[in-house]
Amino acid sequence: MKRQTRKVGVAGGFFNQMMGNNSTTPKVGEGATILFYSDREAYEVTWVSKDGSQCKIRHMKCIYTGSGYGDEQYDYKSDDSGSEILLEWNAKKGKWGKVWTEINVIKALLNRLFDEHGYNWSDNLPNGIRYEDIVDGEYEGVHTSYKLVDGITKEYKCFSPVSIIFGTMQQYRDPSF
Repeated sequence: MKRQTRKVGVAGGFFNQMMGNNSTTPKVGEGATILFYSDREAYEVTWVSKDGSQCKIRHMKCIYTGSGYGDEQYDYKSDDSGSEILLEWNAKKGKWGKVWTEINVIKALLNRLFDEHGYNWSDNLPNGIRYEDIVDGEYEGVHTSYKLVDGITKEYKCFSPVSIIFGTMQQYRDPSF
């Protein structure tokens, strides 16, 4: 059983904290609700792995039908063009989370270079490799991603926990903020 737990009374709205403690499982075609501090976002489950440890969710089009301030009523429509989020169950952490991969400088190499050269680490890569040789993307002069270079960079799996409840779809914007 996949049981999420969330400390109650630490941070966030009481209802979201309580709803975050659940053992719901994703099922294709059913709803999902990501719980934030006090807000909620509606999603639909579009794919579940055979073992149930991964799923994809897609944000719903939420059309406000309330009558005014504090009236949080919505109609939900599937958005086939919406982007999907891959979620994975992490048994060790007891949480569902967003997963993706990033290419970064090998952590042990980066630590060693930083210890030896400080902020000039990028000028001292091994084997005559220049920093410009490993950079893949740039945005307004800031390097944003790396190329996969043997012995210098590595692809890392990233995990960011989410508080989610499956089987229900609810959009909610806390009117007190």
